[in-house]
Amino acid sequence: MKIPVDRLFASILILTAFLLATSCKKSSNGSNASFTATVNGTAWAANIPETGELISAGFELGGIQYKGGDSTAIALGFSAYSKFSQPLNSSDSADMVDISYVDLKTRTAYDGGIVAGHSTITITSYDSLAGKIAGTFSGVLYNISGGSDSMSITNGIFNTTFVSY
Repeated sequence: MKIPVDRLFASILILTAFLLATSCKKSSNGSNASFTATVNGTAWAANIPETGELISAGFELGGIQYKGGDSTAIALGFSAYSKFSQPLNSSDSADMVDISYVDLKTRTAYDGGIVAGHSTITITSYDSLAGKIAGTFSGVLYNISGGSDSMSITNGIFNTTFVSY
């Protein structure tokens, strides 16, 4: 199932706003979550504490980097029914794997799975009782906001908490 580009872009912006709002609450309790990657050869690290969501049958995880007056966000999505400890690929529709990147200043969005591009996520640790999840990710994401460029995300690592709804 393909999602319309404008709906995906809106979803990324909503997820980013949610991450900003919840991270403000989490920053006071000393969250030790981490979310890092290499974006087009440049190190990227979330500097606002992350959170995640398990909504119905899918995970939504993300991180935000605020740097030099600009905010960028990376969001990961995948099915809660995926087999963990093995690579989940966007080419497998059952896993619903997606990596999204958005630059909030330029309103440029990239997708690697649901709309365009391709990505892989591997869950290396999962504790449903404590609400903790960790893993790796990578992908080639394509511009879905009007451009024809793409970006590469490699060496992605996340280790965060999540809430279930």
